[in-house]
Amino acid sequence: MVTCVEDFISASSKLNSGSELRECFLSAVEAEGYQNAVFAKARDRRLSSIPWNHFPQGYLDEYRAREWDKIDPIVQHIHSARRPFRWTDLCASADITAKQKIFLHQCRELGVHSGVTIPLHGPGTEVDLISLSFRDEKPAPADRLGLLYAISAQYWLRFNELNDTGPPKEMRLTAKELECLRWCKEGKTNWEIGEIMSTSEKTVEFHLSNAIRKLGACNRITAVVIGIRCGLISL
Repeated sequence: MVTCVEDFISASSKLNSGSELRECFLSAVEAEGYQNAVFAKARDRRLSSIPWNHFPQGYLDEYRAREWDKIDPIVQHIHSARRPFRWTDLCASADITAKQKIFLHQCRELGVHSGVTIPLHGPGTEVDLISLSFRDEKPAPADRLGLLYAISAQYWLRFNELNDTGPPKEMRLTAKELECLRWCKEGKTNWEIGEIMSTSEKTVEFHLSNAIRKLGACNRITAVVIGIRCGLISL
């Protein structure tokens, strides 16, 4: 976790409208070089809604008119993905069909080149996603995926918070669970945390699993973001 992630968490937590939150997020990802962005909701391998997008003019109209989500390899993969992935890595590892290759070529012609997608799993088969991409040909840096994941997770959590009128949940973690999360924030692996805390890697996994479950997170990065937002982990 680097300082700009913490800065984004701090700044976005103070915003009280969806439009302000979106602009804050777009500024953060634009600083990483991404010119295109979209926040969408998927269900049963189709896009159910697109709350907002920042695409070249005409791209989304073409995407919807041709029902490209039926063949889009990103949409088809998102339900099984548990971590952010680069489109180039997905295309290299998956069996891309001829139709999908044509689709990707047409996307590039419309100004949507290679990028990254962050899966954000909700209840049941619902998956939200944030995709970031370039308007010209360049590789998405692999070493920035963790940063993009944390920023996207914070956006998503704050978006849901702004649209949720229910009371906040009380979150109680043990001292060991908090300590493990704090070391996760510093980028330590489970083995490294075990060495620091003089315990086994399996014990660290146990504490982190409990923390993730109690915080209602889907993984350790989201748990760290929630911990920071709730004041359980200091900035």
